[in-house]
Amino acid sequence: MSEELQTLPIGMYHFEKLRRMNCLYVDKSARLMELVEAGAWYFLSRPRRFGKSLTLSTLDAMFRGKVELFKGLAAEGWVAEQAKRPAPVLRLDMSTMDVRDVACFEKNLVAELTDRSRRHGITLTRSDADKPGGAFKGMISGLYDQGGPVVVLIDEYDKPILDKIGNLEAAEAMREALRAFYTVLKGCDEYLRFVMLTGISKFTKTGVFSAMNNLRDISMVEEFGDVVGYTQEELEADFAGWIGAAAEKMNVTREALLKRMKDYYDGFCFDGVTRLYNPFSILNFLADRKFKNYWYHSGSPTFILSYLRS
Repeated sequence: MSEELQTLPIGMYHFEKLRRMNCLYVDKSARLMELVEAGAWYFLSRPRRFGKSLTLSTLDAMFRGKVELFKGLAAEGWVAEQAKRPAPVLRLDMSTMDVRDVACFEKNLVAELTDRSRRHGITLTRSDADKPGGAFKGMISGLYDQGGPVVVLIDEYDKPILDKIGNLEAAEAMREALRAFYTVLKGCDEYLRFVMLTGISKFTKTGVFSAMNNLRDISMVEEFGDVVGYTQEELEADFAGWIGAAAEKMNVTREALLKRMKDYYDGFCFDGVTRLYNPFSILNFLADRKFKNYWYHSGSPTFILSYLRS
């Protein structure tokens, strides 16, 4: 029976790869259309392994007008219109940066932006390439000159700070470096169409929040409470075949299995109303058909445990 089921996208965070491999995708594109239409500057905080990277990857494809990836999805028409004039997109993942110290981090970030600029045919001035903020601003303005208002998507914005959270002096130095980098966005407002940052926590003094009062924090807003994570309705509709296969393998009824899944995995609520399942836990459970603490063992916030011990 499992051979007939659509492949589960375990560990897959790239929307285009997921769609081209015909993996199971819970369609969040309608919610993302609403997000884009409702504003232009957003911050979303969620735990790790909760779908933040896939969300930014989906937005990337939407703004680039990759309509072939959205066939049969809610946003197909919106993306088809967008394809008439694709937006330039700059997507950065801060979790990939070298954060041994601030110097390494800034050097790595400059190199990444310089390489991206070169691949887009943008020549950064020597002064721009000296610091991350200069390279960031130079690339944004260069992309704007090429294709109009730019979309900036930054994943794990706070990872460089969290990696140093056990050393307050190092964390403070990284915070100052990020403050200078993110504040560039406010000065580039005229060049930007849409901005979204994701992370695990909200460092209110990082600069991106204190200096950018137009950045809307939707982390606990009911309007977008289900933009990531699986609702009960999505679980039952999109994973119907997998749930049936699991129930058969575990020799229980579908209703009994759903109840136990709810008891075991339905533990997230960020807006006070919408209850959610963690995607990583659900995908791994349906693949293994065993009840385990999948999310905790892969995404537990070890920096909090270290902080509590100290």
